[in-house]
Amino acid sequence: MKIKEVAEIIRGAYLIEGKAKSSKKACKELTMLSLEPISFLDERKFLKIKCENEASPKQLTKAGDVVVSLYHPMIACYVEKGQEGYVVPHYMVIVRRKPYVKLDSRFIVQFINSTRGRRALAEKSKEFDFATPSSLPLSTLSNVELLQDINRLVEH
Repeated sequence: MKIKEVAEIIRGAYLIEGKAKSSKKACKELTMLSLEPISFLDERKFLKIKCENEASPKQLTKAGDVVVSLYHPMIACYVEKGQEGYVVPHYMVIVRRKPYVKLDSRFIVQFINSTRGRRALAEKSKEFDFATPSSLPLSTLSNVELLQDINRLVEH
């Protein structure tokens, strides 16, 4: 089962920081430091910015989402209740489970952060011409197999 079969992958927003006079355009944006290697979002490390443009509602975090950094170290974090409404920047994606899918989003976090998940992403990345990719293409993330080797884990 591929990630794109169980979840929608949404690229983050390109925000232009400016001197917005209205407090309505002030927002909190995730940063690379916000993504903790132990799979959670650290709210103390968000940026408060005033932007000239607004992010789409799809580009804001919702409880149960998975936020994945597209750049090294490519950390995946689970969005808890109370962490809704934060802007995801363009160098991250939201993996939002499709409503009819009966899969806990935390499984996706564990998979991406695991050795097996990293290996699967690296193998999928070899289909591109990069020698050592510094960023993760969306097509690689969306086409990686989640449950491909699960039976082999049970057998050993």
